[in-house]
Amino acid sequence: MRFPKAMGTLLAAALSTPQAPAGAAPAEPVEPAAAVAPAAPGEESFMQIVAHQDDDILFMNPDLNRQYAAPSVTVYLTGGEGTDPRFADPCAYSASRDAGARAAHARLAGVAEPSWNTAAVRLTSGKTVQIDTLDQAPQIKLVFLRLHDGGNGTYPLSEGRTTLFGLTTEGPGGPSHQATLGSLPADGQCDPAYADQDYTHDDIVAALTELMERFRPTVLLAQDPRVPYDYDRNPLNPADHADHISAARFAGKAARGYHGPDGNGRLILRNYRDYNVRMDPPNLPASTAKEKKKTFLAYLGPKRPPTGGGYSGKYDPKPNPEEPNFYADFPSRQYPRWSNGTAWAAQDATGALNAFAVLDNQVQAWRESEPGGEWGGPVPVPGSEGLTAALGVARDAAGLLHLFGIRLSDDAIVTVAQTAPGTWGEWTVLGNPDPATPELIGSPVPVLGGDGRLTVFVRNAGGGVSALGELPDGGWPAQWADLGGTRVRDGLAATLAADGRIELFAPTGDGIGHWRQSEPGGSFVRDAAFLGPPPAGPVTVGRTADGRLELFFHQAGTGQVVTRHERASGSWTTTPESLGGPAGLEGVAAVTGTDGRTTVAIRNGAGGISLASRSAPDRGFAARWSDLGRLIVGAPAVALDATGRRVVLALGPDAVLRTARQSEPGADSPFGAWRAAGR
Repeated sequence: MRFPKAMGTLLAAALSTPQAPAGAAPAEPVEPAAAVAPAAPGEESFMQIVAHQDDDILFMNPDLNRQYAAPSVTVYLTGGEGTDPRFADPCAYSASRDAGARAAHARLAGVAEPSWNTAAVRLTSGKTVQIDTLDQAPQIKLVFLRLHDGGNGTYPLSEGRTTLFGLTTEGPGGPSHQATLGSLPADGQCDPAYADQDYTHDDIVAALTELMERFRPTVLLAQDPRVPYDYDRNPLNPADHADHISAARFAGKAARGYHGPDGNGRLILRNYRDYNVRMDPPNLPASTAKEKKKTFLAYLGPKRPPTGGGYSGKYDPKPNPEEPNFYADFPSRQYPRWSNGTAWAAQDATGALNAFAVLDNQVQAWRESEPGGEWGGPVPVPGSEGLTAALGVARDAAGLLHLFGIRLSDDAIVTVAQTAPGTWGEWTVLGNPDPATPELIGSPVPVLGGDGRLTVFVRNAGGGVSALGELPDGGWPAQWADLGGTRVRDGLAATLAADGRIELFAPTGDGIGHWRQSEPGGSFVRDAAFLGPPPAGPVTVGRTADGRLELFFHQAGTGQVVTRHERASGSWTTTPESLGGPAGLEGVAAVTGTDGRTTVAIRNGAGGISLASRSAPDRGFAARWSDLGRLIVGAPAVALDATGRRVVLALGPDAVLRTARQSEPGADSPFGAWRAAGR
């Protein structure tokens, strides 16, 4: 991330140019890319592709922190350079930020006195990149391409030069190029091994794909390619940096040519929001935020002597971690751009459970061979390439499943329905309620109404909710209905109430929005008084034993699960009730069993799965949390199989679906061991 100029304070001290990266050994001779060994079963490996030296620790942490037992490689596309009197030239500033990245990653790895091995590696394209390996934890590597930063304003856009963002908009085959640091006299004294290299759009994609093939990630972390909320209207609250968006788009394009280790299709792409996480409530507990800030301070480096400004770090003196409207907000937040949600498993018409996730740039489906039986899959859903990770799943009146998603190429909402269990028809394009700004659309949430027809809801560009209802003949209208609302966030939840009316709930900047049909199949009426504290992430709607609705969500500031429920009178509780237990991220999966007891599952602060069930129907959850173990990616799901047993589903860091199933129905029945689903 580059610090916005309007918010920075320049200090007067000058530093000499570093002759070698701080904390790193001198560069070794250029070496070719190593041969790739076959992928091992269950292999897991992480790669982050970001624009700047602090982007991963600010926007992908604590997820970044949880993965350090496995191989982890961070690729920095730009040098993150700038002009500052404390450095002799932009190259010196960039090298200092590289040292900050090494310091932060050493801290994440738990290495107090790190040393790094630096190698100049020539790719097959002829480009040379720097790869740093942490000697005390060699599974940790950093890769530096050192392209010019697009936000510093010193890179002249002439003679075919363009910004990183310009290369994303130009597309494949374009003649424009971006150069590495050292291509301009104003860059200063750069390491000649990496200086003055030109990258076209295709060169960047090829380099990143080759790095993926070299390091074989099963989980790829990237930034936000489509900024979700329109904060550009306030210049003090920039929506994002163009290089963040560019790095994310290049990561996605490169991944489409990689296909997982040895082409096995095991690749999860996770995108993370950047600057605008500040506009949502803190979703990390205080202890996690404190550790995240310490890692950021390690990146900045020890504080320099006071010179009249704020915090001035040794490695990167510009960011002020105490700045109240910018950097101070990041340690307490981490939000994905598209969560996989908690409702991605459902029974089909035969009673067999199905599960869905996006792997290797297409929707993959798993299905029980018989109700309650073994799992088969994953099998790609035909025509599902290029969707985001946010999938909506609904069962229609005939028991057939429907999928809804966002097509990233044009931000259109698309859907496909089963023609028979396990068999899919053709995709239908439902369009976008805001074609002028389609990238601001939210993730689709479908529900079956009391009239036997589906309705799908999305957050719209105006900050409200739009809906599209299925026609009697099974088709879809062209016009979306605007249901109103303000400051709505992603993470909507919809359900069919006991009286046959659809009810919709949405996290907002003010609390929880609520809409209800006037009658089954009728229009939606917004409950303007239905507010409360803003939730930290998605809302999940469940059902009590006697059919009343209840909401589950993470509490701002603590990350703990809280609930609000519908009273017997039809009114709602106004004060959230805490379920206790661990903090969690990305939503709460919930299901009510045949015993009338609700079970919830979350991804906890350690990256595993925690589970809680009510002590009795409509009674509390206190002291009933258990840990099911396993490091997972994204949010888990929990569902009932055809026998009434609870099944917890989660994607592992090896991009394999795993399930844990109860031995028999009932909330007190133990879960069996985790098992890989399908092949």
